[in-house]
Amino acid sequence: MVGNMRKGLSFNKILRNVFPVLFLFGTSVPAWAVQSHGGSEGLISHQIGHTLFFAGMIYLLVRIYQSDLKGSGWFEFKCFLWLIVLWNLLTFSGHWIRETVDARNFVLENGQTARFTIETFSDLAFYASSLDHLVLVPAFIMLLRALTIWGRTT
Repeated sequence: MVGNMRKGLSFNKILRNVFPVLFLFGTSVPAWAVQSHGGSEGLISHQIGHTLFFAGMIYLLVRIYQSDLKGSGWFEFKCFLWLIVLWNLLTFSGHWIRETVDARNFVLENGQTARFTIETFSDLAFYASSLDHLVLVPAFIMLLRALTIWGRTT
């Protein structure tokens, strides 16, 4: 009887947790990966956010180095923080460089950007900055590794 109650409870939990997610996937609308900032005010406030995030990660790094934390998981966490600092620098500079890129470099098809042509070093720098996921994904992998290590040691 107790085994049957556990199965019923776990099924209810699954139903209660999975159904809303499936509902959201079924009713969602397309979301584009490109975010416009709405003029110079939007860009400036966005850049302030990057600056504050950058400063917060530097502060954490300084505190970790001052505390001389060297146990399990701290190396991975420091790698995560360094990669996030690099990501912030990359995206911050990419947002500013975007302002200098000629709009004709964005080749549109059906009203959406299909290609980007590189004609100057500035164009190349902008394109390289748009590959920020090559820094961000490893950063989150390092965070996951640190959290996994810490989860095992507690």
